Amino acid sequence: MRGDYNNLYAFLDNNNALDCGNSNSAFEYHFRGTDLTYDDKFEQLKTDINKTVKFEKNDRLYAIVHNDEGIPRGKFLFGQRKTPVWDGFGRKEEDDTLPF
Repeated sequence: MRGDYNNLYAFLDNNNALDCGNSNSAFEYHFRGTDLTYDDKFEQLKTDINKTVKFEKNDRLYAIVHNDEGIPRGKFLFGQRKTPVWDGFGRKEEDDTLPF
């Protein structure tokens, strides 16, 4: 595993992040401004993290933010979704559909 973990951990520690297992954490982030859209919040968080942490081409960071009503929305701040390691292990029928 590679990555700028020291600076990422410093960012998380500075924001009093809680360990949630399997490389997950939770913390309360105080956004600047009012009436912010989800995109505004993601951009603020990305900009703040990017001041501290150096990200490489293959690094990934996913964040979930909540709007004023508490409704969550997630997005990759850095990187993108990859093919899961379990892909190809299951048996799929041609007409399989996802339940959502």
